[in-house]
Amino acid sequence: MEKNRYAPSFANNLLNGMSPTIILVGAVTLLYVYLMQFIDHKLLWVQYVVLLFAMVKALFFTFFTIKQIKRSIFQCYSLYRLIWIFGLLVSLIIFSFASDFVCLSGFDKNAFAGIEQSGFLNDFFEYFYFSTVTFASIGYGDIVPVSGLARVLVIMEIGQSFILIVFGLSNINNMQIDKN
Repeated sequence: MEKNRYAPSFANNLLNGMSPTIILVGAVTLLYVYLMQFIDHKLLWVQYVVLLFAMVKALFFTFFTIKQIKRSIFQCYSLYRLIWIFGLLVSLIIFSFASDFVCLSGFDKNAFAGIEQSGFLNDFFEYFYFSTVTFASIGYGDIVPVSGLARVLVIMEIGQSFILIVFGLSNINNMQIDKN
């Protein structure tokens, strides 16, 4: 069968479907950078803003993004493409929660135990590692959420990973995968 050369490529479809999610995660991350640089770190309400943004992102991931993926699953894709879709979504969720953790710890130094504040990039790497371990439900215990808000954020990430895994497994039979 001849491919239509005017049909949009998989990369274009992937970016079009995921662009609202990418924009949301990027905008909230930039807002966190702004908050951390220009807002007084003694203000308690900022921690609740972080929690609110994390909830909005989690609801967006759960309802909008998974709806987009479900639409993609019913189209004919190769297994390679479906792995790219799930990989991108997992990466966005991990990155999103890592930025939540960094911002929360910027306003509450005691939110997590096991991380010594040593600069933004190093802290972000540590929280990205922690987010990856949390998403995978491994939980080594070297970094531990201590404050109530930190624990709520971790519970939200575990919930997101559970929803994504259950969604993926429950839709295996619906996948229309090319044999090519």
